[in-house]
Amino acid sequence: MAEPGEWDNFLLRYPGIIVSGSKARGTVKLNGKWYRLKVVCPHFPKLEEARLELLLPQQVKFTKIKKEDLKAGWTLYDLMEHLPQLQHKYSDTANLSAKSLEITDSNIYSEIAALYAPQDYQLELNDACSLLRFSKFAGYERHYLQVALPTLQITAHSLPDCVPWEEQLQKYENLTAMVQQFRNYLQHLRAFYGNFADIDELCYVVQPKPPVSTKHNWRLFVLRERVFIKLVLSDPFAPIGSMSVQIIGPTQAVEELRRTLSDGLSEWDVELDIHKNLLRIFDICYFPMPPGSGWMEVDGEVNSTEQKFCNICYSYQLEEGEIPIVSCDNPQCTLVYHAACLKEWFNTLTDGMDFLSVSFGTCPFCKTKLSTSFSELLAN
Repeated sequence: MAEPGEWDNFLLRYPGIIVSGSKARGTVKLNGKWYRLKVVCPHFPKLEEARLELLLPQQVKFTKIKKEDLKAGWTLYDLMEHLPQLQHKYSDTANLSAKSLEITDSNIYSEIAALYAPQDYQLELNDACSLLRFSKFAGYERHYLQVALPTLQITAHSLPDCVPWEEQLQKYENLTAMVQQFRNYLQHLRAFYGNFADIDELCYVVQPKPPVSTKHNWRLFVLRERVFIKLVLSDPFAPIGSMSVQIIGPTQAVEELRRTLSDGLSEWDVELDIHKNLLRIFDICYFPMPPGSGWMEVDGEVNSTEQKFCNICYSYQLEEGEIPIVSCDNPQCTLVYHAACLKEWFNTLTDGMDFLSVSFGTCPFCKTKLSTSFSELLAN
């Protein structure tokens, strides 16, 4: 098997090739023509036990090159230089005058080769040459952009769902401009993702299900026992200006904390991020951490939230990632529920009340009313 680093000179000569172990695949340009191939070369650069497949003109499947067509003593370098002759030999005679593997400068595949920039991002093309994926952008490793070929239709991306990015990016008529604009968006969204970074790392985020995707523009995290903060950034380009902060929990606690939040928002420090401003507003050193995090309070007690099971389904986490956070206004009742389980519970009651009304439901056990701050969770 080829040792790590042995392919380096080969990749420098043929930058359109991607190598994984003893396997290589990609697109190369020889004498002005483009060739798409797949190679298995366990004894690189020798062709012992090697296998070559070449995509022929007007074909969608790769054709295997026979060993008898490879001259004795050839290395992979020799094989690459003889691709034009091999392509000609294996092409169907009826198609020789049709399209060759030559790709003009206006063709999308020529543009893909020009976009090869491993220092800026990773570029992957599927075997059918129908999907192109840009990923692991420098400084933004979690982000990706995937387009269909040759239509340039965006099939997947990592940007926040709250903006119709597809419509914005589809305005660009070529792939180069589209990728450049995507990278521009990543730079413009640095503040958006930066404001969530400390919250994701230093808070107990209960929704969306961790690890949180780059596509989410909201977080629901623990403020204290039975009380949560829901943070929404509606406009990723103006995170502070579009910020919405909602307190969710028992009615009495919510009323007190809403007043504290209102007073604190009027003294917002623009030099601090959202996480630090919220710590200052609620006059705490840090928010509760996830169970088992091991962070310590000043007095030596562990600062984390205990896992409590839903008192309807008797489980902690649902398949969708939801955990039980809904509780009633009775301070003596310590039971919690999944919003989904409560919704199903209320739907089974013949005299169930409207979730969106002022008194939308009561605790299934102690019959104390639930805080209306939970109404959005139950309505979704």
